[in-house]
Amino acid sequence: MNNEALSNPVQPIDSELWTRRTLWFLLGLGLFRVLYLACDPFDLVHDEAYYWDWSRQLDYGYYSKPPMIAWIIGLSTRLLGNSEFAVRLPAALLGTGSLAFVFLLARRMYDAKVGFWAMLLTAMTPGNGAMSLLMTIDSPFLFFWSAATYAFWRLLERGENRWRWVIMTTLFIGLGLLTKQTMVGLLAFGGLFVLLSREDRVEALRPTLYVCAIGALLFLAPVVYWNYQHDWVTLQHTSEHFQAEPVSIWQRIAISLEFVGGLFGVISPVTFFLFGAVGAFGLMSFRRMGRRERFLLCLSALPMLMVLGLSLKQRLELNWPAPFFSAGIILVAAWALGHVSLPRLFFSPGQWRLQHAAGVGALFLATTYALPFVLTPLGLNGSPVDVIVRLRGWEELGEKVGQGIPANADVQPEMIVTAGRAVASELAFYMPQHPNVYLWGENLQPLSQYDIWGGPQQAEGRDLLLVTHAGQEVPAALQLAFESVTPLDEVEVLVGPGRSHAVTIYQGKSFRGWSVAKRLQADPPIMRR
Repeated sequence: MNNEALSNPVQPIDSELWTRRTLWFLLGLGLFRVLYLACDPFDLVHDEAYYWDWSRQLDYGYYSKPPMIAWIIGLSTRLLGNSEFAVRLPAALLGTGSLAFVFLLARRMYDAKVGFWAMLLTAMTPGNGAMSLLMTIDSPFLFFWSAATYAFWRLLERGENRWRWVIMTTLFIGLGLLTKQTMVGLLAFGGLFVLLSREDRVEALRPTLYVCAIGALLFLAPVVYWNYQHDWVTLQHTSEHFQAEPVSIWQRIAISLEFVGGLFGVISPVTFFLFGAVGAFGLMSFRRMGRRERFLLCLSALPMLMVLGLSLKQRLELNWPAPFFSAGIILVAAWALGHVSLPRLFFSPGQWRLQHAAGVGALFLATTYALPFVLTPLGLNGSPVDVIVRLRGWEELGEKVGQGIPANADVQPEMIVTAGRAVASELAFYMPQHPNVYLWGENLQPLSQYDIWGGPQQAEGRDLLLVTHAGQEVPAALQLAFESVTPLDEVEVLVGPGRSHAVTIYQGKSFRGWSVAKRLQADPPIMRR
């Protein structure tokens, strides 16, 4: 059955009504998310504090990611101050904004009712809720991906204002590339659709899409130059994500099944089941699918199939396939409302399936939002069900460690942390003085942006605080770079039964310089004797 013939539902719909419903829902959801952040239910996660520290030293590139996350956080905190709310506000705005583009694309392809349900199902996933509360790479990345997908479809419509959509597609893909390297996937799978689509194959012979792709890739020029200056460190870091684990085939299958099981929780069970079923049967009927359906499949089921294959090779993060779900959910909504025929599907469509999926998703999402507020009253802090244990206790730890630095110091305080990237970034944010924090490690190759920055440049002769894991001594090379090192205090913050953040604070007298410390690390005195 030709799916283009199903473009109009049996019963006409009130487009303005569904558009108004979508608008009011998005405004209400956005307001709720902003108010929720204002309640400040949990501390910054490590990556958020880490990216905030990036934003204090704006650049064209960073160790593991392009610079957009630091630029956005830097803009927000310079306007609103260094607070959790200021760091996370862009996540709420961009996460809600990405839903608007899901609606616009679905409405453009089908109608406003499909757009409403696709937007609602996407919003009712715990993954979308979490990415709209935590300011990680994913919220701006998904915003630019959704915007670029909509603009790309408008470009392929070949209307009168086509060059406007060429510019918008180039802009959104370029900004996405400045956010996360995997934005290149939209170029790859969009190009694949053009080659597989009979109606669009002619575009491969025209300059339009090549101009768009080259223009988008030019956004990466400053990032490439930054990497050239830093020994291509981002490429080296990215390549590490694709190294297979040395495990048996049965362990690989178990890891893959664990990944798929996690997606049921992140997307919500019913929505993910519909996504998988409609996508799988859509691929089996790909040749009979209409142009719109092939476009959606090329941006959802096909890349998801590749991700599942990759999950048999290595352990994957649950956010990796995040950009593929919106297109797939649009296809699910269109199928359920009678716009798409899948003759091989073993169960019938119907709006009630969308209602069921949205209801189950809302239950999972409500649990996600309520969790930070109910764990403490129920005495579950630090228990096996406490999935946000890593997001508590950092503010208290920062305040206690910060008591060792005078609040009225004439110069920006500086301290050296040997307890890892997480402790370094959390202390940088939560200590009242927001000191410049430097990370000391034994690694020979850079493992974080702190290794790129190095140590304090003009601290010779100054006294510095040193922070280690509780009970650990300052590394010998670092000790020798000071005139003397004296323990000051041990600080511990309980976050649950048997779980705590604990550090030891030292004072180093008369620092001899970072280069001296690194030279001593490479060639310790005991070896010279």
